[in-house]
This record gives sequence, C-alpha cells and structure tokens, in this order.
Amino acid sequence: MSHKLRSGGKRMIVADQLLQSDGYIDGDALWRSLRSNGIRISPATVYDSLNWLVNAGFAERILSESKKNLFGIKDRFKKNT
Repeated sequence: MSHKLRSGGKRMIVADQLLQSDGYIDGDALWRSLRSNGIRISPATVYDSLNWLVNAGFAERILSESKKNLFGIKDRFKKNT
C-alpha cells in the first residue's frame, strides 16, 4: 500500500516511527523502515523531519562512536509501558 502525505503528515509519521523504535536509530535505518511499511518518503524528508523534531525539543541527536548521528524521542515524550 502506498501512502501520499503532506510534509506535516510526514513529520508525524517520522515522529511515530521514531517513537516506536527501541532507543536511538539513524536516519537511513528509519527511512528503510518507513519504506518497508509502504510509506513514500525521501531520505531528505526523513532527515528534515528529524532535524525539525530535534529543534522543536521532542527528539534528541547523539553522535555514535562511529560518528553517525542517531536520533531518539526524549524520555518525557515516550509512552509509559
């Protein structure tokens, strides 16, 4: 199934996928996960959305030992399980 979404909708999809990931994830892995779920989105849109989430204070970016940017939802926004 293919999904067409506006940029605001795509931000929400990226945020939801990031929230579902366990811990931190890099943008490329997040993009591949979205694509495997039938979401039509470019890597650039994923990274733009991730940067927007970081700048808005919902997500954080850390630098891995291999110098790769990893993204995760801040703890205060995670659902209690």
